[in-house]
Amino acid sequence: MPNKHPLMKLNSGRLWLRITVYSLLLSLITLVLTQALVYWQFDETQVRSILSRSLQSSGRNVLIEGRITPTLLPSPGINIERLSITQPKSDTPFAHVKEVEIRLSWLALLFGKREVKSIALYGGNASILRDTEGRLSIADLFQTQQQNHFTIKLDSLKIRDGALSFSDQINNSDRRLSSISLDVDDLQSSASLRAGAILDSGAQPVRLAITTPLSIQDDQVRLEAVEAVAISQVNGLGESKLSLSGQYQLNFSALQASGNQVLLTFSSERPNSELRLAMPQINASLTELSVPTGTLTAKVQYARSQYQLDATLENLKLDHTGLYANQLNGDFNWQAEDTRINVKLNAPVSLIAMQQLEMQPLVLTSTLTTPLLPRGRLVSTMSGSLNGNLEEPRFNLQVAGQLDGSEATLTLNQYGLIKPRHEATLSLSKLDLNRYLPESTGTPVAIFQNTEDIPLGWLDLFDLSGKVKIDELAFGRFRLNNLNSDIRITPREFELSEMSADIYEGRLYGDIGLSRRNQPQLKVKQTLQGMRIRPLLLDLFNFSRVNGKGNGKVDITAQGKSFAQLRNTLNGNVQMELNNGALSGIDLVSALKNLPAEIKEWNSTAQNDQKTTFSTLSGSFQLNKGIARNQNFKLASELVNISGNGKLDLIQNIIDYTMDVQPNPKQFSRFQGVNIPLKITGPVSAPIYALDFNAMVKGKKTEAEKQQALKQELGKQINSILP
Repeated sequence: MPNKHPLMKLNSGRLWLRITVYSLLLSLITLVLTQALVYWQFDETQVRSILSRSLQSSGRNVLIEGRITPTLLPSPGINIERLSITQPKSDTPFAHVKEVEIRLSWLALLFGKREVKSIALYGGNASILRDTEGRLSIADLFQTQQQNHFTIKLDSLKIRDGALSFSDQINNSDRRLSSISLDVDDLQSSASLRAGAILDSGAQPVRLAITTPLSIQDDQVRLEAVEAVAISQVNGLGESKLSLSGQYQLNFSALQASGNQVLLTFSSERPNSELRLAMPQINASLTELSVPTGTLTAKVQYARSQYQLDATLENLKLDHTGLYANQLNGDFNWQAEDTRINVKLNAPVSLIAMQQLEMQPLVLTSTLTTPLLPRGRLVSTMSGSLNGNLEEPRFNLQVAGQLDGSEATLTLNQYGLIKPRHEATLSLSKLDLNRYLPESTGTPVAIFQNTEDIPLGWLDLFDLSGKVKIDELAFGRFRLNNLNSDIRITPREFELSEMSADIYEGRLYGDIGLSRRNQPQLKVKQTLQGMRIRPLLLDLFNFSRVNGKGNGKVDITAQGKSFAQLRNTLNGNVQMELNNGALSGIDLVSALKNLPAEIKEWNSTAQNDQKTTFSTLSGSFQLNKGIARNQNFKLASELVNISGNGKLDLIQNIIDYTMDVQPNPKQFSRFQGVNIPLKITGPVSAPIYALDFNAMVKGKKTEAEKQQALKQELGKQINSILP
């Protein structure tokens, strides 16, 4: 029988069975030989001895409290339980690991060499100390350790559930990293690093993460593109994030590092903010970090306000004492709707212990642009110092210079960053608000005739208390000198308390407050001494019929959106006592001297060139909704005495007054017993003086009785003064 073709044997089931059996036997033999090789290479006693002496050159001891177990798959190696490392020349633990997995190279093992290619640490924790001289307790571990029994050519490193405590004796601070995880793969080619941890610092934990490709050559580690981030919930800021990017080179033998195109970014949720510090180059060691130049930008949006800072930093240095820059040149802008403040500043910067801020000498050039000052910008140039504490936080500014050409000094204390509170002391030589208010087409109106809404939106931006001193203040036609006052500004109120000033040749003491409710409310409580009354009334109400110098008390309230509305709602009390003055518009003494010829002329408009002088004038007024009523008006002079009552309507600007004029019998003997009832009515600027016929017929009921009474009274008055 002829033989079959050889290729036909490949289809034989018996052939494939043999191949399968032989392959399985070969695999089993290989596995057994490999296992035997591993166990032949492995000696637990020897491994313990080798590991315990691995850090002997640095004076550290390695202790293994658990088992050491050889493994085969997925690669040969050993598992070590409960490994500890001590501090140098001490039995104090430095690090402890629950479990260590060490994997060896197959090829090296076949040639009888132990080459570590992978290490995994589980449940490890360590403690690091920086002493008062800046030395790290782990510095020795970065030095190359000579090993005769094995070599390390790591291709991967893994850490799970690690913890690290760091104690800094320089800053007297303690930090702890927990839940540390780290993966480094392909260390022998194009490696990548991924790590994460939780920083336990203060009330809120900080989540940390970093990714970067890296390469290692001898003691040099190059991080090609670092992306690191820290995220936490910060009180008052909401979720906040700090990120770091750039390229870095680490030299573990020299313990030095450098970086290129480094960018540090901070952002917060409430308020919406972002801070970016760009550093083209950095150099670092264990004791110092230096940056030749950096660019700082910051943006913050809070409520209706926006803040922006653009600055450059020169020769920035960070060491154990703090952060320093030879010079900061900045451009700071604050904007709320249409109001803007620009501040150009330059100063050296020190941040001692990362808490104490110092900027001195500090130069500031500030420009305020706002619709509240429609005719111009308020510009100041000042120099001084800024210091503060970032931990509290608190800042103190002390500067002096020029404010719109006037000498000015300012001390400002700020407490807090979000919704800050301020305390200030301001001193000005002169402040003329008329330079910035809308330009008047004619003579400036009296304050309480101004119908424009009082701008109060700017109060929303302040929580300020302090003291203000202004040598000269002008507002409309109103003038104050040597003003000193405590000041309080909040979104709800503007208040001047313990106020004193020179006012129209006199002195003023008291309080003024303007609060915001549904309608702004004004409260004035003042004591006036030795003041000229005519220019004050003229500049406030455009009322010029009273002149004199004396004292007064004002206790009034009002409400409204403009000064005119405030005038129309005036309530309260006003008292005055004047000396050596005059009532303008009528000369009562001249009229008395020429009676009876002058009587018929009294029922006429007052003349501006006429006046009645007096030695004293007193009275108190009760104001109700813009109308001042008086019941105890008294005027005394050598020639006449006047008593009266009536009202002054500040809304309509009219007067309605009744006066009883009594000539002094010592000077006018022929006027003995004469009382002249006088009625003053009409516009305040041009009142009409007339005999008060109602007073003459008081008590008479019929028209005939009234006519008879008028004739008798006039006859009596006229006959008593005829020669």
